[in-house]
Amino acid sequence: MSGSGSGSGFFVPPSALDPIVRALTYPYPAPDHDFIFRDGAATPIAALRDTDRAGRLPVLAIGSNRAPEQLQRKFADMPQAEIAVERVRLAGFDVVHSAHLSGYAALAATLHQAPGVAVDISITWIPPTLMPRMHATEGIGTFYDFLRLDGVALTRRDDGAAIPGAFAYVCRLGALDFGDGPRGLAAVPASGRPYAALDQRAAQQALAGMLGIAEPLEEFVRVNAADAPLRLAREARLAARRLAFSHPAARAAE
Repeated sequence: MSGSGSGSGFFVPPSALDPIVRALTYPYPAPDHDFIFRDGAATPIAALRDTDRAGRLPVLAIGSNRAPEQLQRKFADMPQAEIAVERVRLAGFDVVHSAHLSGYAALAATLHQAPGVAVDISITWIPPTLMPRMHATEGIGTFYDFLRLDGVALTRRDDGAAIPGAFAYVCRLGALDFGDGPRGLAAVPASGRPYAALDQRAAQQALAGMLGIAEPLEEFVRVNAADAPLRLAREARLAARRLAFSHPAARAAE
């Protein structure tokens, strides 16, 4: 997930990737183990310790924040940044494609209420000093809200221990309705999905069709990445296809 790159307070991390590759490989490879992100690298560990969590905020990582390469981009100028990343399972929700195109033209991820679904995601245990940067990359207040989820069915995947609550970035524009509901992110494993899961390329192809754009997919993505006003105008055309987020356990985070 990322801010649009327009307006003050946003930070779209720079990348040496080709814009098409950067957009179409979102949400990037995420290891199926816990790890410590430190000094720009991910060190795998069997399971987090209490000391790895102490004094840090538990923030759900549902999309690219699970990926070491995205953390490298977001904190490239902060070599001392340290974040513990833990595999968890969340029931009653899914990770779906949002109605938001990120600043680098990926169709971003968001949480969506989904009874009967359980999704395998991560928690990023983030020191408070790093939260301003993470907020800036998420476009807080414009494209994403920072919410607290308490009393949800959230467990650690290593031992099944319950986690009482966590914070989450949830897209203000909601999930994207593909005509008969949302679509899951194929890169994020889940059980019980009542709809299909799409990879980024298939989701973007469907998006171009919704917008009536017949140009090749790579050109569609490249233009969206290069032309922020056009990207935002295209995003605005999705207003009728937004599925709002709502859950009784969610409240605005302080």
